[in-house]
Amino acid sequence: MARRLLVVGVLAGLVLAACGKRNEAGWPPPDTEPPVVDAPATLLPDGTVPWVDEPGGQDEFSPPAAQRREDPNAQPCTAEELTGVLASWQRPGGLAEAEGVPQREPPKLIGYVRVTNTGQRTCRLRGEVPTRLRDSAGDLAIDYTHGINAQSRERATIVPPGQSADLRLDWTGPFCQAVHGPLELEISLPEDGGTLRAAVTTDTTPPCTRSNESRPERTSNLASSGFDEPAREPGPDSPMATLRATVEPPAGARPGDRLTFSVRLANPTAVPIALEPCPGYLLERLSMGSATTPAINDSATYRLNCRPLKEIPAQGEVRFEMVVLVPPELTAGRELTVTWRLIGPNLLGAPNARGQFNVTIQ
Repeated sequence: MARRLLVVGVLAGLVLAACGKRNEAGWPPPDTEPPVVDAPATLLPDGTVPWVDEPGGQDEFSPPAAQRREDPNAQPCTAEELTGVLASWQRPGGLAEAEGVPQREPPKLIGYVRVTNTGQRTCRLRGEVPTRLRDSAGDLAIDYTHGINAQSRERATIVPPGQSADLRLDWTGPFCQAVHGPLELEISLPEDGGTLRAAVTTDTTPPCTRSNESRPERTSNLASSGFDEPAREPGPDSPMATLRATVEPPAGARPGDRLTFSVRLANPTAVPIALEPCPGYLLERLSMGSATTPAINDSATYRLNCRPLKEIPAQGEVRFEMVVLVPPELTAGRELTVTWRLIGPNLLGAPNARGQFNVTIQ
C-alpha cells in the first residue's frame, strides 16, 4: 500500500498582508513588499505544518523578464510609433482557448497585447492603460477597469526601436452579446501618448451558458494592467509539474467569512518530488457583476511553507488547508468562484496542479 503523508498547512491566503494589516476589501495591499518571515521548521504535535503569513512578491514565480537598461532620456511612447496585436486568449493556468472546452472552468480569459516600437527612438510606457473592446458597431457594452498599484504605475517599461512590450488583459464572462465583425482594442497610452488601435486576431470570447442567458443582468468585464517587458520562455518543466491537485470545497459561505478549504497535492510517480525551490500558489476570486453590482475579479500570490516539508513522497499525498476571504460586499445568492494553482518558474505546463470550487453566498 502506497505510503501516504498527511500534512495540513494553514495558509492565510488572501486575508493578511505585510505587518498584519488589511485593506477595506480584506485583500493584501498591493503596494507592500513581501514580508520575510522567521518561522521554525517544525511540525505541530498533530503533524500540521504551522501557518506562516507569507505573501509572494510581484512576479516572484514567473519567468523573469528580459532585462533592459533604464534610459533616463526616454520619452513617452506615442501611438504613431507603435503597432499592437492580441493573437490569442487563454484560460487561467495557461490552458487552451475556450472553444469546445467543458464549462467547468470559470468564464475568464487572459490575453497579452504585444506592442512593438516601429519608430526610430527609444520610448517608455509608464502608468495606467485604459483599454476598450470594439467591433464594427462601436464599443462592446461591457464593464472596463484599469486600476493598478502604485509600484506598477511608477514602473517604466523601456521599448527600444524594434522591440516590444506586453499588456495583460483579463476578460471575464458571461459574454452573451453578438459581435459584429472582427474585434479591435482601443488602448489609451499612458502619459498622453494617444490612442493605439490593436487588432484582435482570434474570435474567442468568454462563454455564454444557458444559465447566463437566463440572467441578463449579469455583465462581462475587461480589466487591463500596466505594460511590462515580454516574459522569457520558461525552461524545462520542474518535476513538480507532475503533481495533481484536488480541491476539497467548503459547504457554504457568508459575506466577510474566512473560508476554509483543502487542497490535496498527489505525487503519482515512483520517486519523491522535492519542493525545491519552494513553490507558491495563486488564489483567484471571481464573482459575476451586474448593471448595478460590480464584479469581483482579483488574485494574490502566496508562498507555501516548505520549512518542515521538503518533499512529497512517491505515490503519496500532501493535504494543505487554505483560507480565502469572502468579499464582504457579496450579497446572498451570489456565487463566488475560487481557483487555486501551484506556481513556480517552470510550472507553466502543470495543468493538473490546479483546482477550483464554486460557493453560493448565504
